[in-house]
Amino acid sequence: MKEALIRLLEHQPLAAITVTELCREADVNRGTFYLHYASPAALFASIEQELVDTVRPLIHSGTATIDQWLPPILEVIQSEETATLIIIRNIHASPLLQAVLAPVKEETLAQYRELYHETDPAVLDYYYEFFFSGAVRVVTKWLASGAQESPQTIARVIQNAIRQTPA
Repeated sequence: MKEALIRLLEHQPLAAITVTELCREADVNRGTFYLHYASPAALFASIEQELVDTVRPLIHSGTATIDQWLPPILEVIQSEETATLIIIRNIHASPLLQAVLAPVKEETLAQYRELYHETDPAVLDYYYEFFFSGAVRVVTKWLASGAQESPQTIARVIQNAIRQTPA
């Protein structure tokens, strides 16, 4: 059912997908679907939760730095390419993903506070949005182009962009 939902999401938004259409695509009956999920949105939340459960321990590993946790996360993203692309499209609307990313945001804001000698939280949020949006676009482009480069190469691109000092 998960693979069927991902296939359908490649062509239409989640809100447009019906249980009937999903069951037809997955070749299961409605009873089987409802035995496991209340709606296509619940199935999507399950896919998202699986990805989060895989990524969360990589980010929340105590004293790990971005150099240590970013390459393994990119390996997960590469292995779950289609699901990741679909989830990335809705990353700002996902409270679950935002909760996972909160420590990343705090670490990044602390770095920018020091790097740019900035204390205004609103200004720091702009720096973070710039960094985060750029990193998401790099990952999206990498996946869309077939993820030819290694996760370590993409991690290095993102890390180098983060570490650039102001002119």
